Amino acid sequence: MYMKIQQTHIANILLLAVTLLAASGWLFSKFVLIAMSPMFFLAIRFIGSGLMVGAMKPIKVIRTPMSDCWRALLTGTVLGVQTALWGFALAISDGLGVGAFLISLSFLLIPITGLLFGFRAQGHTWLAVAIAMPGLFLLALRHGLTLADSDILFLLSAILYAFYFNINGRLCHAIPAITQTCYQLIAAGTVCFIAFLSMEIDFNQSVYGVWHWLALSIVLATCLRFFLLLKAQSMSPEGQGAIVMTLEPVWVAILSAWWLNEKLSLVALLGMGLIFLALVVNAVGSIRASRKRKQLVFMQGPAMQED
Repeated sequence: MYMKIQQTHIANILLLAVTLLAASGWLFSKFVLIAMSPMFFLAIRFIGSGLMVGAMKPIKVIRTPMSDCWRALLTGTVLGVQTALWGFALAISDGLGVGAFLISLSFLLIPITGLLFGFRAQGHTWLAVAIAMPGLFLLALRHGLTLADSDILFLLSAILYAFYFNINGRLCHAIPAITQTCYQLIAAGTVCFIAFLSMEIDFNQSVYGVWHWLALSIVLATCLRFFLLLKAQSMSPEGQGAIVMTLEPVWVAILSAWWLNEKLSLVALLGMGLIFLALVVNAVGSIRASRKRKQLVFMQGPAMQED
């Protein structure tokens, strides 16, 4: 019992590191986009990260059955479109804080979009959505009751990420994590590269001035983040770190205020606070629902044996 509690604590610490790495990725990306176009940067980041992940177990990745490859590549294509929308939004946004909270809405949208795949959203999800909607309204108020172009793109990206999560769960649940991540990242990067060829081919790219931010994006914000996330999930399969994961947009807002001198109005801060509260409500509800299911299974076990 003690070992299990200790393992859960370690998993939560790793997840905390994951949220910090993810938040840092927003900052690294913003610095890279000063000298590079969004799609060119994302193509390099995701293809490079995919190759690095695949290099962890190259033989296993190469010997993946063709059917699994196609499923991972198809899911990665959806991820690529979602990432492209995120990249365009990041490039035209004034700061990072609001965008991070808008993207975090994908955690609430996952069970909602899951309705199209036969899943059923639980009561705590609808409660969280009800809390988040006034927060979204308050964020819109900062521009006179209209969403900025970057806000709309962030919202579309959040919706698409929720669809990606459901599609990934349905198509790739049986594919080993390293294998599916390798193919998905490469597919996502390829989508961004095609977008670069279509829309940004005439842009002047300057990797030299931002190569260190690019390297940090690939190594820390993508590869190390992925490795720690897998490790934490293997140590805490119950999903008890769900609340820890809600900290990502908070870190992004703090880093943006610190590094980019982003200043937010009281209305925007209230909106972000409501969205964060919604994320916590959803995470706590998910944990409680998971525990109830386990208790039910545990209670049904002895009853079946008696029969």
